[in-house]
Amino acid sequence: MKMTEGNCSEVTMDDVKNLIKKKDDIEEQIKAYYDVLEDGLRVGDEVTEFGSVNTANFQNLQNIAAVVQHSEGKPLWVTVIREGQKVQMSLTPQRWSGRGLLGCNIVPIQR
Repeated sequence: MKMTEGNCSEVTMDDVKNLIKKKDDIEEQIKAYYDVLEDGLRVGDEVTEFGSVNTANFQNLQNIAAVVQHSEGKPLWVTVIREGQKVQMSLTPQRWSGRGLLGCNIVPIQR
């Protein structure tokens, strides 16, 4: 949609509503990513402890998914290895416009 003096009548309320919805969706995604970064989780972190799940009892990603679902809105402790250093942080799973409660994907490391 391009607005010029000659086509202002072509812009409908639906066009405006769609733009507002897109703006709101983008703001939600930015907030979710900011919250994750603010809590300290970064791309490349190797998770060694995620709430009650750790390297000794980890079986699959469903273990972490269950902890995340039961911790919505509540901080949980996460320990990662970042650039060879152990880093502990608090992470609070919360709803956002995207999938999941974290605003990021966690994938298992194949060793």
